[in-house]
Amino acid sequence: MTIERDVQIERDGRVGVITLNRPEKLNAYTPDMGDELVEVFRSFAADPDIGAILFTANGRAFCAGADRAFLHGERGRNGLRIGEEYFIDGFVSELFSIDTPIIAAVNGPAVGIGATMLLALDIRIASTSALFSFPFAKLGLMPGMGSTVLLPAIVGLSRAKDILLSGATLTCAEALDAGLISQVYSEAKLNQAARERAHMIASNDGPATAASKRALAGSLAASLPNAIKGEQREARELAHIRAAQTTSQMK
Repeated sequence: MTIERDVQIERDGRVGVITLNRPEKLNAYTPDMGDELVEVFRSFAADPDIGAILFTANGRAFCAGADRAFLHGERGRNGLRIGEEYFIDGFVSELFSIDTPIIAAVNGPAVGIGATMLLALDIRIASTSALFSFPFAKLGLMPGMGSTVLLPAIVGLSRAKDILLSGATLTCAEALDAGLISQVYSEAKLNQAARERAHMIASNDGPATAASKRALAGSLAASLPNAIKGEQREARELAHIRAAQTTSQMK
C-alpha cells in the first residue's frame, strides 16, 4: 500500500519547492510531517544545484496548527507523539542556519506551529486570505520553535509581546504592517509571484548570498539554541503545573 506523504517536493530549475500536502486536514501538523520537513529541507540545503527553497502548502490553509488527534496522544507512523520529533525538538536552529535562502508563500491561515515554523525563514510573502495566529496564551501552551527570540527580531520586542501575550491573530494587512511578511498578493497571483522571487534569488551568486545570510543572522544564530532550551524548560514547567492542577481538582 502506498502511503501518502504529508509533504510534496518538486524541483523547478534551481528552486526546490516544498509543499505541505494535507489539504483535507488544512495541513494540520503531525509528527510525520515534521520528520518529512527535516528530510526535505536538509536534502535541498545540501544540493549545490538548488539556489533557493520555496515553502508553501496545498489547499485553502497553510497550516491550521497541530492536528488535534496527535495533541491528544496519537502517534505518527514514525511512532512519535507531537513534540518528540526533531522538527519541534531542535531543528529550528538548523533551519535558521541553512545557507540556501528560504521563501515562504503563505496561501492561507497559519495557526500555532503553522505560524511559528515560518519565523526561521528568510522571506515571507502571503495571499490576501492569509492569517497569522499565535493562540498559545489562550490555549495554555508555551510558544516554541524559537519564537520568543525570532518574533521580536522580526517585528520588535514590544510588538512581539503584544502578539504573544494577547494570543493575537494578524490579518495579512496587520502582518505586513508589523513586518512579519514583506508583500501581499491575491490568491491567484501568490504562487507565480513566489516562484518568480525564488528564481530571482536563485540566479544570484550563491556564495555571496550565503555570506549575506550568515552576516544578517549575526548573534541571533548563537542565541537561538538557548532560547529554544528556555522555551522547552518553560513548557515542561507549564505541564507540571497543569498536572498538579488536575490532581488537585480530582481530590
